[in-house]
Amino acid sequence: MFWGPENVELSHGGIGQGPSVVTSPWMEGFLLFYTKAMDQSTIPPFLRYFLYFSFMSFVGWVVESLFRSYQEGRWVNAGFLSGPFIPIYGFGALIISFIALGAQRMDPPLAWALIVLSPTVLEYGSAWLLESFFGLSLWDYRDEKFNLHGRICLKFSLYWALLAVVNKEVLEPWVFGLIRSVGPSMAYFYAGALTAYFLMDLVHSIRAVFNFKAVLKDLQTLIAQGGQFISTSDILREARGKLDTLKGMGNRGLPLEIRRLLKPLNAFPALWRPFQETFLVFPDWIKERLEKRLGKKRLGKK
Repeated sequence: MFWGPENVELSHGGIGQGPSVVTSPWMEGFLLFYTKAMDQSTIPPFLRYFLYFSFMSFVGWVVESLFRSYQEGRWVNAGFLSGPFIPIYGFGALIISFIALGAQRMDPPLAWALIVLSPTVLEYGSAWLLESFFGLSLWDYRDEKFNLHGRICLKFSLYWALLAVVNKEVLEPWVFGLIRSVGPSMAYFYAGALTAYFLMDLVHSIRAVFNFKAVLKDLQTLIAQGGQFISTSDILREARGKLDTLKGMGNRGLPLEIRRLLKPLNAFPALWRPFQETFLVFPDWIKERLEKRLGKKRLGKK
């Protein structure tokens, strides 16, 4: 049998005394929901689900970062956002929860099939939308067996199915219980802080990906023209007659234009492939620092 995380009831005792002035069932339902939402002794459903989304986005970041760090033998801050959240995991958890709410009249095998398949459908749809919006493939399964357009593959679909079961049976009840324990006042505070954070981080991360796309296009143009990358700082130094000597270049850090590429490259291994194709335009000192920061294996070197 399937049910929601808390068997949420949107109605409670009488609305008021005296003759009822509500004649429309839709209006009555709205008033009952509004009364429940304004009840300061409970946390409104929309707030609970937002906090649940945020918490599961954090859990997804932990899972993804640990998995990637194990694969690469170094700590990797995975995900689209700069902070410790990967929203696609939060959306996946919400979808699973809503499927369970709507599955009360379904046969259990059908309901479980929808639950375990939903993360794969979400992954494929998200990949398509991101490719359409950004013009970049932010993950790529073309090297995996049984993949579909590089957006999903059998191996990771099995991982997502296992995580979906663990989420529904273990994490969801525990997280909703944790949310209830914080109380309405702290729930509103956390929701407000998280909303402000998500908005700022989302804007910053979208700019970072568009910046990556613009720089990548400029580097591809340099390759076509047979040119070499020159950083803005080098141009300024040359204009001032203070271009670093070969000895002084040993202490230089990566130019700002390149440092801005590191987060998208760390977050999405699929971006390494197009970036490798532009590696030849960099001077040797930038290549050495990129190899140190990203690892030779990432850049296609042994």
